[in-house]
Amino acid sequence: MRAGALRLARALAAVALLAGAPGAAAAGCAGVSEERVRVLAVTERGDIGLAGGREARLAGLDIPDPGRGDPANAAQARAWLTSHLVGREIGLRELAARPDRWGRVLADIFTDDARLSSPNSLSLGLLAAGLARVRPEVETRDCLTERLAAERGARADGLGLWTDPYYGVVEATDLDELRQRDGQFAIVEGVVLRVGQGRNRFYLDFGRRGSFTIVVATRQAQAFERAGVAIAALAGVKIRARGAMDDRFGLRMAISGPDEIERISEAIGKSEASPSK
Repeated sequence: MRAGALRLARALAAVALLAGAPGAAAAGCAGVSEERVRVLAVTERGDIGLAGGREARLAGLDIPDPGRGDPANAAQARAWLTSHLVGREIGLRELAARPDRWGRVLADIFTDDARLSSPNSLSLGLLAAGLARVRPEVETRDCLTERLAAERGARADGLGLWTDPYYGVVEATDLDELRQRDGQFAIVEGVVLRVGQGRNRFYLDFGRRGSFTIVVATRQAQAFERAGVAIAALAGVKIRARGAMDDRFGLRMAISGPDEIERISEAIGKSEASPSK
């Protein structure tokens, strides 16, 4: 079997497994309302046009952009969404009481599988096929674990966008690669060399001067602690962080909550205090 066919077979198997898993009817994120609605179109960027003139966005996902990385990834994601949605009546679960700044409904979407009597989360299927990355949002916090698991399987099997270096996990020490992501969403992995604290920020440094740094506002510390993450104890820990890169004042990523950090290893070093930067 050719490599491309093998990847497709694995993706289909992953989606089928998610669809047929016990408790699949309860999968997905908790919402504020649910309804049945017909899908009319899928845009180039993966937004979903609904009957009645509304547009929905799959919350908590980073769907490939046709202008970044291999455009084939965006085309494949759109084709996948189109085949599962357009012309069908779907279950729409709104995850926020108000639309986003562009007027889109923040949603989780469910489709009826012919083999089952229960609905299945489209977001999990898209992640399992390797056609999206997890991009944490407050509205999808309660379903983050299952989404990361679906993404992890696709990444391990090298499905979809995970064959494209642009969408892959970037090493925190690869500064040239990180600079190319300025202003863009990225997943960065590495060992925190030290943790410093300034007047109103924590700094997680992954190297010496000029290295990549994660910035966390001091006011967010309690949210991390409630999630069982002590920021000062992350020195020596290998983590994976998700967020927008910012190279205006050195390579930085601002993290607003614990959902944007995954702990990969236990601490092997000690944190340090430092003056504000």
